[in-house]
Amino acid sequence: MARRTSPPRPRLLTLELSTAALSLLAFAAWTWLVLTGRTTSLDTRLDAPALPLRSVRGQLSEAFSLLTHPLLVLLAVLAVAVFSYKKRMRRLAIALAVAAAGVPAALALSAWLGVGLPPTAFADSVSRLGGAYPSSHIAAITIGSWVMVTLVRAHRRPGSSVLTWSLLAGCLTLLTAVAQWATGLAHVSDIIGGSLFGVAVANVALMVGGVRPILVDWAHQGLPTEQVNAHAAVVLNPTKFDDLSLLRRRVEATVLERGWRPTTWLETSADDPGHEAARRALADGADLVLVAGGDGTVRAVSAELVGTGVPMALLPSGTGNLLARNLGVPLDVDSALDLAFAGRERAIDVVGVTWLDPQEQAERTERFVVMAGLGLDAQIMEDTNDDLKKVIRSGAYAVAAMQNAVPDPFPVAVTLDDGEAEERSTVMALMGNVGTITGGMTIFPDAQPDDGALDLMIASPDRVIDWARLGTQILTGRDAEGFRTTSAGRVLIETDKPVPFELDGDPVGSTRRVEAVVEPGALTVVVPR
Repeated sequence: MARRTSPPRPRLLTLELSTAALSLLAFAAWTWLVLTGRTTSLDTRLDAPALPLRSVRGQLSEAFSLLTHPLLVLLAVLAVAVFSYKKRMRRLAIALAVAAAGVPAALALSAWLGVGLPPTAFADSVSRLGGAYPSSHIAAITIGSWVMVTLVRAHRRPGSSVLTWSLLAGCLTLLTAVAQWATGLAHVSDIIGGSLFGVAVANVALMVGGVRPILVDWAHQGLPTEQVNAHAAVVLNPTKFDDLSLLRRRVEATVLERGWRPTTWLETSADDPGHEAARRALADGADLVLVAGGDGTVRAVSAELVGTGVPMALLPSGTGNLLARNLGVPLDVDSALDLAFAGRERAIDVVGVTWLDPQEQAERTERFVVMAGLGLDAQIMEDTNDDLKKVIRSGAYAVAAMQNAVPDPFPVAVTLDDGEAEERSTVMALMGNVGTITGGMTIFPDAQPDDGALDLMIASPDRVIDWARLGTQILTGRDAEGFRTTSAGRVLIETDKPVPFELDGDPVGSTRRVEAVVEPGALTVVVPR
């Protein structure tokens, strides 16, 4: 596919660090020149003639200085930071908060350095704030100008808008510098120092917030000159991301770098975890479907992509991220996004499952890609507190497990492939398409997602010590007493009463009968090379 010939994504970590370091170094070097008196001759030659206090030019200059007062700039930047945070643009909000901190930092630094203020008729002006060097006024307006341009870029405005706002920000900074110089409120060296300080603060803010997600436009040199005739669709669970705007900018920037056509964005809902969104992606002719959500979203999209040949890429954002963990997909969104366009395609198995819904007295059909279970594990999933998962993540499952420490066994009849039914007493019947399940536990060490077989564990512990043996099994990969595993292409489990049932970690109700059949190599997934 064309996707595999796309150029590699640039790495910007070195750019972030080096740009911030160089700007700080430049300010430090200029500060040394000022403090050692090496800029005195420059200030003497370039100092402006004193404007009369009541002259038109003097009043206009003072009025302009008041409009660009550091405190007004500080309040404006803080307001934008709060607005960005409320709009779920968290990384941008962090960068703006760091930038805002640069204004009081400039005031404090100028007071600490104690460089003398130039004599001026405007000495009592409200805009004369702080010490002389660095000029806090110029530092503030430089930071404010950077914020203006950053907001335009962060919201992915057209290039003409970016240029217009960049020119406006530059003119605003220049006019402020002229006003400060003309009224004698700052020497030229103070103005240069203020500008360098503002630039340094802006670059530190970018480093903290992230050049890549906020201003990824900077990395667009060397973009493909021709558009690739392919496009991706993103199936998004909006409840799984703190910063949806940031995710969109990341994806769109990556697509732009690859030369792909615009991306289709499809959100899931509380009633549909992704089935309809995946069908719409296919109808739209998507060449790649990126799943940005938890295990439930992955399961729903996987079920719709079965047999289509359209590859699925994972952008993990849930608590379990079960399929991603088993396939070696990075849990970091940036790394996973890189992999989506640079990894290899792998055909994996999908398991079709049919179960009897005792409430509706009807059969239901679904597919899963990781695991399904009856009994204890399903009860644990049902009892796991969603709010607690947000705080301690997989630890929430351990809390729910403690609440079910003494489970009641129930009888089951298990049929493998075309064999005879075997009756057992169990507390948990667990089926795995892969080896690692919730909490990072490797229950089926020999399982592979493309081996054409479904692994099964019928847990029949008699004593508390048997659960300790399960831990040994997880560590050693050997069957323990009461926890023996087997595999088959078809598994039928029947009980004499309804028991809790789960698919890929999501409780789906209860059932008395489950039939699971492997569909070998039915789903294409992008995995590491």
